[in-house]
Amino acid sequence: MTLVRILLGACGIAFAAYGVSLLLKMSTTDLHSVALWFAGAILAENLIFGPAAALAGVIGHYVLPPRWWPAYAIGAFTSLALVLVAVPVLGREDAVPGNHTILDRNYAVGLLISLVLVWAAVAAYLLVNAKPTLGRRPATAATGPRTAHRPPGSAH
Repeated sequence: MTLVRILLGACGIAFAAYGVSLLLKMSTTDLHSVALWFAGAILAENLIFGPAAALAGVIGHYVLPPRWWPAYAIGAFTSLALVLVAVPVLGREDAVPGNHTILDRNYAVGLLISLVLVWAAVAAYLLVNAKPTLGRRPATAATGPRTAHRPPGSAH
């Protein structure tokens, strides 16, 4: 496990060094643009994404049954991340008239399809892991304590 961590750390350092080398080759104007986008991403995460994720969690906590919370949290987090990633390109289809290969898709439809797939996966997970309650006793109706009897002198 330690070797894997060392290799992952080395890969991260190598990728960071490569990114810095690319930044050093940029013009001052481009560096200003990169800094603006970087600061904007941090602000968007702290001012929009974080509070929206917290609000979605609180709403889900009060509206949904407890066994749905993990799937809902994953679906909500993924949805918010997809929306945050899509914001810069939404409504900018064919934004560069001379080059039809840049922003050449309908990104709103792509975002909608992605969100439908995320929530379909959440629903499928909930359906597959649904616990049938017919014919079963609730866990609170169990008789006696649920402690295991261990022989004297056994550890743990």
